[in-house]
Amino acid sequence: MKYVIVLALCVLLFPQCHPAYNVQPTGSYDTLGIHWTKVEGTNIIYYFEDYSLQSGYATQYVNLHEAAYTQLNAIFDAKLPQKLRFFVWTDTALARQLLGYPLGLTYPWQCIVYARPEETIGHLMTDALIYWAWGRTPLAETDFVEVGLGTAFDLTNIDRIDAAKTALSGQNIHSVADLWSGNYQNVPEEVFFPVAGAFMDFLYKQNETAQFDSLVMNQTITSAENIYGQARLDSLIAKFNSLVGL
Repeated sequence: MKYVIVLALCVLLFPQCHPAYNVQPTGSYDTLGIHWTKVEGTNIIYYFEDYSLQSGYATQYVNLHEAAYTQLNAIFDAKLPQKLRFFVWTDTALARQLLGYPLGLTYPWQCIVYARPEETIGHLMTDALIYWAWGRTPLAETDFVEVGLGTAFDLTNIDRIDAAKTALSGQNIHSVADLWSGNYQNVPEEVFFPVAGAFMDFLYKQNETAQFDSLVMNQTITSAENIYGQARLDSLIAKFNSLVGL
């Protein structure tokens, strides 16, 4: 993500990681002719495409996301260099044309989110918070941990183990460790996201805070072996595999 090679790999593997495009407002109307309604919250600056503040939608959106930011940052204690900027698009076709990719993108190093109106409240926000967690950028990033954290903390009220179990039905996957290590690079998002999310939620709920925080900063499975210890990590992976039917 910081480097061109990593960005290229992200583009090939997962659509939420893309090179950044400079589609940002320069005033009430940006140079591309999009009308943005700007609302500045305590933690986030919001840009709504063609939304009237009188509709009440923007106010509700801001209130929900400010509350979510406070809730999630109590976990990650992120120190962003500037306020997070949320661009909330209504014209998804135009967004794809201008950005080059479907909506649902976070560029954490730029503190920018490009969101659909129906996006889960926490996922894209978490993508930014973990990048700046505890005022440090990650030493090593992986799609598995990043996607897993975004999904685990998307603030939807679902049973993540059941979601992972359903996603894995009929798949030829033998261990969550194989997904983490990148052995299944062509696994579809509808499998990868819920499984990664369930596993990161599972690790978080072990209440091993120091280890979990270290994993956020150093996300490879090899790093996890050093952080948790080989025996403990093997035990956690085996327990999770059993829970999801692997």
